[in-house]
Amino acid sequence: MRVAIDMLIVEKEPGGMLFATRALLAGLAEIDTTNEYIVITSRPKEYQALASSHMHIHGVKLRSMRGILIQHQLLLPKVLRQIRPDVLHVPAFAAPIGWNGPLVMTVHDLAFLKVPQQSSLYARMYWQYLLRESVRRAQQIIVVSEQTREELVEYWSVDTNIISVVHNALRPALQYEKLSTDKAQAMRQRYRGRYLLHVGRIMPRKNVETLIIAFEQIAAQFTDLALVLAGGAGYASEGVLQQRATSPYRDRIHLAGWIPDHEMGALYAGASALVFPSQHEGFGLPTIEAMACGTPVVASPEAASQEIAGDAVLRTDCTNATTLATTLVQLLTNAALRERMIRLGRVQAQPFTAKACAYATHNVYMAALGTEQQTALQIL
Repeated sequence: MRVAIDMLIVEKEPGGMLFATRALLAGLAEIDTTNEYIVITSRPKEYQALASSHMHIHGVKLRSMRGILIQHQLLLPKVLRQIRPDVLHVPAFAAPIGWNGPLVMTVHDLAFLKVPQQSSLYARMYWQYLLRESVRRAQQIIVVSEQTREELVEYWSVDTNIISVVHNALRPALQYEKLSTDKAQAMRQRYRGRYLLHVGRIMPRKNVETLIIAFEQIAAQFTDLALVLAGGAGYASEGVLQQRATSPYRDRIHLAGWIPDHEMGALYAGASALVFPSQHEGFGLPTIEAMACGTPVVASPEAASQEIAGDAVLRTDCTNATTLATTLVQLLTNAALRERMIRLGRVQAQPFTAKACAYATHNVYMAALGTEQQTALQIL
């Protein structure tokens, strides 16, 4: 079996889709030395550590990341004619119209329908038409949660027989088991004390505005506490940036940008809590990453589903800043509660491995080709 994995649009900007797909690639490289994988990427140097006799890196030169959605539709069919895969896996966004072979699509969420204000009209049109058309053509569809499966059925009436739930995986590069107290303490020193952490792109559905208000409500009580916003500025982020700039506590609200993998584990481990107040998530990768690093999580019910987070998060109404602030005070002042959430979180995060994700995804590839079930890989 020869599988092409299309990374071109996923690489447009950092975020959960890119991190989860790279974890999948690491898992496939580890568990399958029989089949052939071709990673189609505009950043071939970043994947050289995975290169082997069964995992090939196929570089594609782009003019720029501007207009990537159109470039993708024009360039990828030519690439696919060159490499001639048995199956194409598009791990996010839409498949090229020019591909008529076996297709596996990964759909992370339909947030553009549930929270339309999170994206531009151009982006919504892209999702509504190109993604929907890709889903209709796919032999198999991977979703990252039962919630996304339900959205596909509800909004687009997709046949449940071709949908497989494959949970996202923790990034192996974060080295959860090797995190030291010294590295966590170094992060606290970087931000001059304790800090609350938010991980993700700043955009309307992430609800960062409410988090900043909640932080301002408790900042006077906890004078050594900071707020660290790790991630880039996404669509319609201007309001949050202005809010931070005019906050009386702006010197304690840090815009950290995207943190490299070799520092991200320590950033999680050093935090007093991950706060994830999003209005909608298909999976919520930062929640389990924080849990794996021994960090308690406060999240909205929409961002921390029972399926993914279980009872290992403090769920609260994050649309109300005062309610969120009260929950944060509770976690910061109750040592027993904090230890309980850390313990539950470490257990909850354990199943989300790159190997488990890779095994399940490999079996979807086999199904897309109509291969007999007994040839599917199984977790040993």
